[in-house]
Amino acid sequence: MVESISQVSLLFKLHIFLGITVFLVFPFSRLVHIWSAPVTYPMRAYQVVRQR
Repeated sequence: MVESISQVSLLFKLHIFLGITVFLVFPFSRLVHIWSAPVTYPMRAYQVVRQR
């Protein structure tokens, strides 16, 4: 497995790494709400979690 990816370019490795990172971070971001109401998502107000 390691031998097969060691031959590809650095740009491709970076592309794979960033793609996997998006899938790992997605469930913990606000973007997960797009699946519940995708029509009104772009017009949503910014969500304030904590006020000072």
